[in-house]
Amino acid sequence: MKTNFNTQNILLLLVLLLVGYNIFTTNTIKTDVKGYKDKIDSIQTKVDSAKIINVKIDTKIDSVKENVVSITKEIHHIDNTITIVKNQTNEKANSAGKFSNAELEQFFSSRYNKSFYTY
Repeated sequence: MKTNFNTQNILLLLVLLLVGYNIFTTNTIKTDVKGYKDKIDSIQTKVDSAKIINVKIDTKIDSVKENVVSITKEIHHIDNTITIVKNQTNEKANSAGKFSNAELEQFFSSRYNKSFYTY
């Protein structure tokens, strides 16, 4: 029975030594909470400045979109004007072919006050 008691005492002493060692070594492990907070604050500052830059970029993008819409409207207006002028030119060119020789002579002579035929 005595050996059993000695074995238990040795095991108990060993457990106590391990617990004591564990307590003393874990106290020396310290987390640098202030350092982590400083790093988090630094990262947050960078994130905030990136958000500000994004807002400025979004504003510029909106301005460019408005300019594109305005220019597109102008282009459509110019295209419509070109189509109208083209149609009017075609109508005049087609109607010019319908004049007889006498009508053409009368048109040009009244326009320039002279006759094509000089005698």
